[in-house]
Amino acid sequence: MVGTSEQRTLERLISEVARGQRTLAGVSDPKMREAVRLALRLHRDAPTAPDAYARRRMRARVMSGLRPHRPTLRDNAWAALWHLGRPAPYIVRCVAITGIVLGAGMGATLASSDSVPDDALYSVKLATESVRLALAGAPQDRAAVELSIAEHRLVEAEKLASSGRTSEALVASAIFSEHIASAAAELAPEADSETVGAQLESSFNAQRERAQSLAILLSLDERSAKGGEVLAMIAAPTMAPGRTQVERVAETAASVAFGLAGAADAAAEQASALTATPRPTTATTRPGVTANPRASAAAKATRHAADKARAAAEKLKKTLREREQKHQSERDRD
Repeated sequence: MVGTSEQRTLERLISEVARGQRTLAGVSDPKMREAVRLALRLHRDAPTAPDAYARRRMRARVMSGLRPHRPTLRDNAWAALWHLGRPAPYIVRCVAITGIVLGAGMGATLASSDSVPDDALYSVKLATESVRLALAGAPQDRAAVELSIAEHRLVEAEKLASSGRTSEALVASAIFSEHIASAAAELAPEADSETVGAQLESSFNAQRERAQSLAILLSLDERSAKGGEVLAMIAAPTMAPGRTQVERVAETAASVAFGLAGAADAAAEQASALTATPRPTTATTRPGVTANPRASAAAKATRHAADKARAAAEKLKKTLREREQKHQSERDRD
């Protein structure tokens, strides 16, 4: 009880001295006066904020509890705008803007890889292919690009045929054959190479077999049966005769393209007959027949691709003849 009474007395004296109701000298008991003085001094000298060591420990505990997350597209956009908004030399800003434009262009290019005709990004896909072909200098490089473009057209033809877009499938298939023939023409200087010829012929036959397999599946459904017939035309002709494997591939591709062009012409005539209306006879139309614009455009594009495939095959044969004549002349001189 005595200890409790002294504690209460000490608390009362501290409170009175702190509020100014009593002076420190007014405390008669020396022990109490010293205790009050120490208590007031500790209160006055008490730290108002954690020290540096305590702050570091608190920050470490907080940061260790946070889980980093991947920045979102919005975060990246804000970061880019923030960096562009900072004072910087014009060259730095130009580099940053160029990087953003190139990134957007690459994204559009990747997104357009699966596009088909009438898609918004299809023109980007065609432009990219044209740039690749223009940048390829060596014949082997151009042949590789031609084969890549041919593969793209075949994939498009398969998608279009599966969705019942027969006219577009005819065009894509004919352009596929055109690029196969063009690739063979680029490889004319290496036509005697068994490795090059075997690789080209093997790749071409594998693509034809793939088209034939899909054609069989599409023929089982009435809605896609016509598309299956288009793909079947790619694999229909047997390999054409030729002095080299490269020449056989080019001739076969040209034959496929002309078969597709004939089918496109027949489809255009059939579509025109279904929409026949009386009109004056001209030099290019028959009386009472109005051409179907979509079918006519497809027939024209298919015929154009077939002509280019034939031109590539003829270019290949001409190159081979000239090379043979050169070799014969060298043998005669020897």
